Formats: sequence, C-alpha cells, structure tokens
Amino acid sequence: MNPAVPDLPPELKDCRLLMVARQGHITEAEQICRMRARGLDVRAVVEPSSPILSLLEEQGVPVSTMRLRSHVDLRAIRIFRQRIRKEGLTILHALANRPLSNLLWASLGLPVKVVGYRGAVGHVHRFDPGCWLKWYHPRLDRIVCVSDAVRQDLLRSGVRPEKLVTIFKGHDLDWYRDLARPDLPALGIPGSAFVVGCAANMRRVKGVDVLIQALAHIPDDLDVHLLLIGEVRDPLVTRLANDARWSQRVHLVGFRKDAAALLGACHVACAPSRGREGLTKAIIEPMAQGVPVVVTRAGGLPEMVQDGLSGFIVDVDDAPMLADRIVRLAKDPELRLRMAHEARLRLQTTFHVATTVDRTLALYRDLLAGTP
Repeated sequence: MNPAVPDLPPELKDCRLLMVARQGHITEAEQICRMRARGLDVRAVVEPSSPILSLLEEQGVPVSTMRLRSHVDLRAIRIFRQRIRKEGLTILHALANRPLSNLLWASLGLPVKVVGYRGAVGHVHRFDPGCWLKWYHPRLDRIVCVSDAVRQDLLRSGVRPEKLVTIFKGHDLDWYRDLARPDLPALGIPGSAFVVGCAANMRRVKGVDVLIQALAHIPDDLDVHLLLIGEVRDPLVTRLANDARWSQRVHLVGFRKDAAALLGACHVACAPSRGREGLTKAIIEPMAQGVPVVVTRAGGLPEMVQDGLSGFIVDVDDAPMLADRIVRLAKDPELRLRMAHEARLRLQTTFHVATTVDRTLALYRDLLAGTP
C-alpha cells in the first residue's frame, strides 16, 4: 500500500463511511486504505474468507467480517441498521450486488446516503424483480459505473441519469512489479513461440472461439500459440481447441491463481469479447506489465485502449481482423515496445488508483452537498 498525503476535502471531515464488499480485490483494498490515509473516517465489512481482509487489518482499517447469505439477509440487515444508528454513519458504499440490496433495506427511514457499484453491461431489466432490490430502488442515491459503457447500459435500462457516475477502477503498476515469471515451456509452449494470452470465464459471450479461429488466418511460420486461462464453459471452445489444424498451438490451462503473471509472460494479451464487458482486469493486468493488448469493440473495452497507440481495437466476431493485428505485433517488436510504453502510461494516469480515490471523494462530497 502506498497511501497519499492527507488532504481530505473539508466537506467530508464529519463523514462516516462504511464500505461493504464480499471477497473484494486489491483495487478495493487500496482505495479504502488511501481514503483512510487522506483522513476519511472509513470502516469496512468483508466476508471471512476475503483475500483483502489481512491487507485492511495491516493498514489499520476498522474491518469486520460478515457472510451475506442472500440478497435479503434479515440478520445482516438488522446488524447494518444497528451500526448506522450507533456509529452515526453518513454514507454506505456497497461494492457488490448482495451487499447493496441488504444495505438498501437497512437504510430505510434513516438519514444515510447509499452508493452502489455496477461492473458489467447487461442483465438490468424493469421486469426483473431482483433489479428493483438494487438498481431501481428509490432509496439508492448513486451508482458508480466502472465504465461509460456500463453507464450507458443502465441509462438504456431506465435507471435515472442523475444517479449514475463513471469512475474507473484504478490499479497501480507497483502491484505487478515483482510477479514471478511462470515457466511457459512447462505448459507445453515452445520457448520460440509467439504467445497470445487470454484470461476469461470462457462462455460464448467471451468470444474465445473467434480467437482460436483467427489462427487460420495467421501464417504458420510465425508459430503463434494461444495460452487460454480460465474455466471452459463453451463447448465450441473445446471442439476448436482439439481441431487437428491447430491443437498443438492452443493451450487450455484452466483456472489459475497466477493468471496475472501468466498474462505478463505473453507477447500479446487479447479480449475477443462479444459484449457485456465493464473494465476487465484481464486487460489491465497485462497492460501494467508492459504487454500490448488487442480488444474488441465490446462494452467498456474500447475505453481502455487507444487504437493504434496503446493497443489495437478490432470489430466483434472478426477473426481475420484479429489475426491481422496479432500478425502486425508478431512481426514488429518495436511496435510492441511502443504500445507497451503507452499502455503503462495510460494506467499511470487515467486508470490509476489515485484517480479513482479523487473521483470517489468528489462523489461523496457532491452527494452530501446534494449536488447531481
């Protein structure tokens, strides 16, 4: 953790914030710790098995654990309601869906603001009762959208525009500086291969089938291999991976805890998605490690990459176009270096956790002031 110098806006000096996650991620832990370091009175709730629990404790954040059993957990609602009253909480910030619905129930009739988080495109509909427990709930004051694509999707779904604000989930290059480099030959990948990595929960929407089919448009002499990380839920991916034309060049390694390090060991990282992307860490993580990326025009992916500068953006379901960009990167090491530099520079500014903290504090300030 590398907290900033305390400089809390004066409007937030009496703010008492409760942030509630489930498992959580280092992005959220760092955000909480940095806000506390800047003087904000923030405390947290995570699940007992959360990987960020020890990080928060080490940084002195008042943190408790709670396992939310459902979207309407009466025991949790009662505990949250007691805390709102006892601790004089002014803002509740839910970092996942289940915490949000329970905090909204707990806040009824109490003078506290409620902020939610939305990280994906799709599945918000007025005819879905579950969405009225969260995104359409009249008690919800703001929704932090992880990308403009998410914000536009909620607007199309009928969520009131004044409730929506886009704040990118920030990262820090230091998190990836000391990652151990995995041994790709141990996974069956030749040391001379040009490796394209893709990490995803491989459903049809992720477009991994298109990435495999792109191999048909890549000259064999380039010896391009695909490293596919994650659980395969699309039978088409399995069938294509076993196709005799390229089965020796497609490597399915399943779920890996070291996915970030594996992506950092590739020459290129790819997100060939068809839609529903918010701000995928499977692209941010390789960008932070100096790996150029190729993404599709799906969801929030185009917001992450400046086409031709910090990576390439291709059309959805266009295997030849995807192959062309991979070939260009394989043939031009200097292009890869330039794109890697620009990608890291983009993460140090637009997608840095310090920017996330600044924008989140501004959101709290405006919320308490009643400013849209």
